[in-house]
Parts: sequence; C-alpha cells; structure tokens
Amino acid sequence: MLGSAGRTLTACAALLAAAPALAVEPPAGDPGPGRRLFIGAQRLAAGGPPCGACHAIGGQGAAFAAALGPELTRSFDGMPREAVDGLLQDLPFPTMAPLYAGRALTEGERRQLAVFLLDAAGKPAPGGGPLAAWAALLTALALLGLGLARRRGGSIHSQLLAGARRRHGGAP
Repeated sequence: MLGSAGRTLTACAALLAAAPALAVEPPAGDPGPGRRLFIGAQRLAAGGPPCGACHAIGGQGAAFAAALGPELTRSFDGMPREAVDGLLQDLPFPTMAPLYAGRALTEGERRQLAVFLLDAAGKPAPGGGPLAAWAALLTALALLGLGLARRRGGSIHSQLLAGARRRHGGAP
C-alpha cells in the first residue's frame, strides 16, 4: 500500500510521463556533496534530519537501506533537476512536513541533493547483490544444521527429563 508520499511521487511521475518528450540532461555537478547530505555525514544547515534516516536509495550499498520512508531509486527517474528542487523546497509529503517545519533546506542543499538523487536514479536498490545472497545461504544452512542436530538428540525437554530420571533413580 502506498502512503501519501508514494502517491504524490507516482502522480508526479505520471505527469512527467504524459508531458511531451523533453531531453532531460543529466545533472551537472558532483553527487558527492548531496550524498553526504543524504546520509547525514554533513549536517543540514537548519538542522533537519538527513534523508537517509528514513529513505533507502539504490546504487549506494547496504548503508543506504533505511526502510521507514519509501525507497527512492525510481522516484526521480527522468525528472529534471528543477522538478526535484521543487519537491525538496515545498515538501508536499505529509509525513515529512513536520520534520522540516522551520528547518527548510537551503538552495545549495536542494541543488546538491537533486544532483545526488538524479545520479542514483535507476541504480540497483540497496540490500541486494552477492553478499546478501551468500548471507541468506549461510543462514539457511545454519538453520538446517540446527534442525538436524535437534532431531538427532531429541528435544531439550526430553533430554533434561531423561537426565533427571537417571540422577534420581527413576526409569530412564
């Protein structure tokens, strides 16, 4: 189920898709400063929370896999930088508005975040890849091993009862 933020982004994407085809230039600039703002390595001037405290974004690795807010990898795909800037300036998302009330992003922060968000658009979502696959496989094998070991020796409860009976002279 999409929250209101997801519906707003979906509506924006639909409007952009319905608009006449525009040549969207890739954002100019280094995505590094926007990346630092996104994860909170560089504080926002007005003290608002970093985007990455709630949002995941693709192409950045597992450190960018927060899950409170929507995952943003496809949210800005094909949007012009000015549209992203407008979303960051007006924050039409009800869950975000109170977090940034009196803590608006500066023009420079919006520009840097827009460059980063557009650079990350369309990249693979965080949390996947070979490392996650190996971790899942190792976890499954460990659980299987525990299950087999438990069957072989009986339940912990039955083992404790058998030991108590042996120690106190009861039937085994």
